[in-house]
Amino acid sequence: MAEAVEACRPHFLAAAVFSLFINLLFLAPAIYMLQVYDRVVATGGKMTLLFITLALAVALFALSALDAIRNRLLVRASLRLDALLAPKILKRMMGRNSNAAVQAMRDFETVRQAIGSPVAGAMFDVPWFPLFLAVAFLLHFWIGILATAASAILFFVAWRNQRATAETMQTATQAMAASQAAAQTVALNNDTVRALGMVGTMVNRQLAQRAFGLSRLSDAQFTGGRFSALSRFLRLFVQSAALGLGALLAIAGYISAGAIVAASILLSRALQPVEAVIGGWPTIIGAHAALTRLAEVMSGVPAERIYTRLPEPAGRLEVDQVGVRGPDGRPVLFGISVDVSPGEMLGVIGPSGAGKTTLAKVLAGAIPTEAGIVRIDGAAYSDWESDDLARHIGYLPQEPSLFEGTIKENISRFSGAANGTDVDKLAVAAAQAAGAHELILKLPKGYDTPLGPLGQGLSSGQAQRVALARAFYGNPVLMILDEPNAFLDSDGEAALITSLAGAMNRGAAVILIAHRRSILSGAKRLLVLEGGRPKLLGPSQEVANRLLQVGEGAAG
Repeated sequence: MAEAVEACRPHFLAAAVFSLFINLLFLAPAIYMLQVYDRVVATGGKMTLLFITLALAVALFALSALDAIRNRLLVRASLRLDALLAPKILKRMMGRNSNAAVQAMRDFETVRQAIGSPVAGAMFDVPWFPLFLAVAFLLHFWIGILATAASAILFFVAWRNQRATAETMQTATQAMAASQAAAQTVALNNDTVRALGMVGTMVNRQLAQRAFGLSRLSDAQFTGGRFSALSRFLRLFVQSAALGLGALLAIAGYISAGAIVAASILLSRALQPVEAVIGGWPTIIGAHAALTRLAEVMSGVPAERIYTRLPEPAGRLEVDQVGVRGPDGRPVLFGISVDVSPGEMLGVIGPSGAGKTTLAKVLAGAIPTEAGIVRIDGAAYSDWESDDLARHIGYLPQEPSLFEGTIKENISRFSGAANGTDVDKLAVAAAQAAGAHELILKLPKGYDTPLGPLGQGLSSGQAQRVALARAFYGNPVLMILDEPNAFLDSDGEAALITSLAGAMNRGAAVILIAHRRSILSGAKRLLVLEGGRPKLLGPSQEVANRLLQVGEGAAG
């Protein structure tokens, strides 16, 4: 954020300079009133009135133009911040957790909108209010004292507003963010919600979360509204009081009649930015809370690293004493060591909860290891830029995990913007290699068939076949497939076995996780996991025989 703000410094410096001239030009109406009462009325000079009116029009036009340019500068600054930070936030947060990325971007958008809002312009005006105090003292000492006292009271009101609403506003924004995230999750799983009869329960749960957030938000807004009303009363009262004080001073002969009205205009303008900041305090508090959350989340994310581009790997995988902890801190995997050569298939089996899916994610580079190391062709995964490494890995997760877009976009991993012709060929080739080409051609628009959120529009079996084609995209040298036949019929499973044989024939290393042994016929070796530990590792037939002996012994 600091670097991005530094890049936007020219915008902010220009806005500050424009604010100086804007506030200088705001003196024009007060000067105009002085001239009207002290010169025009006293002398009857019509030409004087004409020229000072023209001068006032020019000053106010320049003021309006500078104010518009300042607002444009602040909006441009917010857009530049977005261009500089949004890609980094998304890239760094997506490496950790997609929900965290969504919340981080929501917080960043709150900060960005606050920078481009009118309240930001008011904050640029506040530092120049001493200019109006100085002019008030030039009119008369007691007018300056009145302006100073009124300013002090308004700043005290602003401080009290901050103290009264900061904690409540932060709680409200957190509650509303949590409610929005929960609503998004329910919306993406609406079929399951309806099928399980959870619609009413989920609606009530969402309403309860939303009601709490809205309650806290309304409390903060009510409190802020009271302080805003108080500040408006003070400004209007001081503006009128300045007329009364000016009249007393004029009666005593200390100031002219024109200074009476000028003092009222002057004090009104001096206090207006402070009142605007108080009125926009919820925006400021919301942006501050969002920035604090963003800083806390991003502080735990490693900074971007410049990677040396490594040569194309052949697909030799080495796993050395790998360990991973779950969200609760308990070990999910530990002590996993295995190697897979190009053209070889390793089968991974074990009971539910043994850590097979976690191992697949580690080998695919989806989650980092907390102990041990994973290497491809001798280079640690951490030595690769994640997207560059992913080009060489074909990963099929347990759930197909398709995205909103066309079939072709999903197969090509949404890389079609650069070179459409090559992507078309690669997507079709991947589908053919996965045995999904004929299936895709039977869809309403073939490869251009659009899918909804989470790949809606395909059956589970069709989605898994498309996801398998995605894993084959670009002929990766390492393929990790987690339960690839979970949703397939016998024809689909036969096509899968043929596809895997083709991948090994071209030299790809394959790690296949499965429950059904039929799909593991091509596996040279088997790794058996139990409780996150490697229980058995060896040639497939030997491991199968030992498992059979253990099963018979347990039965006896």
